Amino acid sequence: MLFTLIFVFSLFATYAIYLLASRNTDERSARLEQRVNQALENLEEAGGSEVSLSRRESISGNPLLNRLLTPLQFTRRLDQMLGQADMQITVGRLLSLCVVAGLMATLAAYTLLSSPLLVMVLGCLAAALPILHLSWVRKKRLNKFLEHLPDALDLMSRSLAVGHAFSEALYQVSTDMPEPIATEFRLTYEEQKLGLSLKMALEHLAARIPLLDVRLCITAILISRETGGNLAEVLEKVSHTIRERFRIIEEFRTMTTASRGSAWILCGLPFFIIFVVMALNPTYMMPLFYDSRGNYVLVVAAVMQILGMLSIRKILTIKI
Repeated sequence: MLFTLIFVFSLFATYAIYLLASRNTDERSARLEQRVNQALENLEEAGGSEVSLSRRESISGNPLLNRLLTPLQFTRRLDQMLGQADMQITVGRLLSLCVVAGLMATLAAYTLLSSPLLVMVLGCLAAALPILHLSWVRKKRLNKFLEHLPDALDLMSRSLAVGHAFSEALYQVSTDMPEPIATEFRLTYEEQKLGLSLKMALEHLAARIPLLDVRLCITAILISRETGGNLAEVLEKVSHTIRERFRIIEEFRTMTTASRGSAWILCGLPFFIIFVVMALNPTYMMPLFYDSRGNYVLVVAAVMQILGMLSIRKILTIKI
């Protein structure tokens, strides 16, 4: 009963701190976006569509947390990852969520396990889950951007071939292509319409989308605009190069299908065995959870399992 009361009290206390730290973030972001949309509503090229150009200059909506977190390199990296994942939250809110998850997991593990080391390990793993989710969302969005990049380059190439300006080609991509490539090119288009040089706007695009293929496209565009030449033909060749790289990657994935299947079996076999043994004879596994020596065995086994999974992933990852 005491552990339950402590758990509920910590849950509400942590949630209250979380709301206090981030209560003004959404309102300030909405006001800023409304002002940007009002400034752009008279642009004929915008076509009446809603445009979001607001930049998250603050790490947290709370002034005190903002001053504490801004000098840290880790928080600046998290802020960059949030922008690349297109998640409309601040770093302060993300870290608050990490604290909540870690605290809840620590209290739950403390009521079940006897080893302080295992309790700390589980708490740290739970605290890292929001950041791992952020990394997964970021990777998924970047892969989706890369998937549509060759089609976007072909569209720009055809637009330039019929005599349109480069800014008009950017606008066509922002209106005709799916997300997330439409949003990123719309930001680039609006930045250069509001006064930024094309070079600076493209460099901002490269910072938001840290992909080698995007850097290759931007370098080709800038060199072609400075030295002259057929930019439409250059974009067409870059698109062909990216598609050929995709084809080679798919061939490697096909050839390594059996190896990847074996890797999944090896990584999942320990968890399957634990589940089966606990289902057939629960008392046989109990010393691992309630004895301190069993807790140390679980920690060592978890570390070795993670190292093995990372090693297998490193072997199967082929960079092209």
